[in-house]
Amino acid sequence: MQMPLDLVPAPAAPKPVLLRDVPGAGRVLTDDALALAAELQTRFNPKMQALSVARDRRQERADEGRLPDYLEETTGIRKGVWACDPAPEALRDRRLCLATAAEAGGLAVARAAGASALLVDLDEATAPGFANLIAGFAALTETPDDLTPMLFRPRPLDRDEAALLIGGHPVSAGLFDLALIFTHFGASLSARDMGPYLQIGAIDSHREARLWSEIIAIAEERTGLAPGTIRVEVSLETVNAGFEMDEILWELKSRALGLTMRRAPLTASYLRLMRAHGDALLPAKLDPEAAFLGTCAARMVKVAHRRGTHAIAEAPEGSDPAQLRRPLDEGCDGLRLDAPDRIDAAREAIARALPGPHQIGRPRQYFRISPEMLLKPHAGPVTEAGLRGTIHVAIAALAAWIAGRGPVRIEDSLHGLASADLARARLGQWLAHGASVEMEAGESRRMTADWLAELIHEEIVALVEWLGPHSFHRGRYASAARIVQEAACASPQPDHVARLAAPLLDTLD
Repeated sequence: MQMPLDLVPAPAAPKPVLLRDVPGAGRVLTDDALALAAELQTRFNPKMQALSVARDRRQERADEGRLPDYLEETTGIRKGVWACDPAPEALRDRRLCLATAAEAGGLAVARAAGASALLVDLDEATAPGFANLIAGFAALTETPDDLTPMLFRPRPLDRDEAALLIGGHPVSAGLFDLALIFTHFGASLSARDMGPYLQIGAIDSHREARLWSEIIAIAEERTGLAPGTIRVEVSLETVNAGFEMDEILWELKSRALGLTMRRAPLTASYLRLMRAHGDALLPAKLDPEAAFLGTCAARMVKVAHRRGTHAIAEAPEGSDPAQLRRPLDEGCDGLRLDAPDRIDAAREAIARALPGPHQIGRPRQYFRISPEMLLKPHAGPVTEAGLRGTIHVAIAALAAWIAGRGPVRIEDSLHGLASADLARARLGQWLAHGASVEMEAGESRRMTADWLAELIHEEIVALVEWLGPHSFHRGRYASAARIVQEAACASPQPDHVARLAAPLLDTLD
C-alpha cells in the first residue's frame, strides 16, 4: 500500500545559502519561505531529474521518427466519463484575464483595468533578475486586499534560481516561487476563498502534472492550508502536452481550473520536437487557427468542456474586436490579454460573443482529432523580411531579458523570453535544413551559417546607429546577438535559450 505523501519521510533539508542581498530581501525571504523552498527542493529534485531524462528520451524517439501519439496505457482516462471539480466562485467568470508583472506600478494599473481575473506572471511579464523578483514579491505583499481574483504563474521547475543554493546547487526557480507564494499569500487568500490560484506552464506529460500535484499537496500541508485549497490552470506549451490533455487534467482533477495555451512556447516546442524532420519547416508568420496551432486550440476546448472546466484563449494580436472574438466563437470561455490598453476592444468582443460567464455545457459539434493533425506543419514561404524580423525579435527580446528589463514592445506586440526562444528556434530550424529564403528582389537564397552571421552583423550595426554605443552596451545587445548566433548554429539545438542566457543575469557593471 502506498504511503500518503504527508507521511513519507523527507530527506533532511540542508540550510539554504543566500548568495545575494537585495532590497526587500529581509521582508520577503523569511525563514518559513526559505525552509519550504529547501524542503521542496530536497524532496522533489530526484523526481524532477527523472522526468527531465524522460523528456530527453521522448526527444530521442522523435529524432528517430517515432513521433508522439495518444498513449495506449491511458485510453481508459481519455474515454472515461469523469469531470474536474467545479471552479471556485471567484473564478466562475473567466471572460477577461489580464496578465501583469509583479511590479507596483503594473499591479496598480492592472487592478484598475476592470478585468475579471489577473494573472501575476513571474515567468514572462515580470522583469527577470533576483532583485526584480524580490521587489515584485514585496510589492505584492504591500498591495491592499482586492476583490479581483489573482492567479500566480511561477517560473518553470527546470529553471534555476542561482541566488539561492540548497545542498550546494541552485534551487529550482519554480519551487522557489511556490515557496514564496504559499508562505506569503496562502493564509490570507484562503481565508477569503480566493486561492491561492496558480497557472502552471511547461508541463510536457501527465507524469509531470502528477509531480506538480504532489508538490502542491506537500506545500499545502506545510503552510497549514486545507487539502485542495490550491487550484491550478494548466498552460499548454509543448506538443506532447497536446496529446495528454485528458491525462493532465486527470492528475489535477480536484485542483484543475481549466486549460489555456501559449502560442510562442508551443511553437518553439514543435520546432524542437521536429528538429530532425526537414518536411516540417515553418514560416515566420503562422495562422493561429491553422495546422498544429489551430488543432491544439480546438482540442483544448473539446477536452476542457468535456471535463467541465474552462478553456481560456491567448488573445489574438491587435485590438480589432472582430479578431479578438474569433477564439470565443470557437468555444473558448475567455481571453487572456498582455496589456491593459486592449481591454476595451476585448470587452466589446466578449459582449457580442459571450454574454454568459462561460460556454461549458453549450452543445457544440466536435471533430475527431488525429495525431497527424496535432503535428501538421504550417505552410508558407520563408521570406527575407520574415528572416530579418526574426533576427530582430531574437536579439531585442533576449537583450531585454538579460538586462532585466522584461518584455519589450516591437511594433504592436509584446515580446519576452518566450518570443526570444521561439525566434532562435526558427533560425535554428531554417539553418539546419538549409531553408530556401525568398528574397525581396525576387530570387531565392539558401540559408547558411555565414549568411546568418552577416545578417546578425547588419542588425548589430543598425542597433548601434539607433541606440548609440553606450546604450547598446548597457542594453546587453552584443551578448544577446552572440547567444542567438551560437544557439541557432548549435547541433543539437538547446532546449531553451534561457539556459544559455541565465548566467548573464544580474551581471551588468
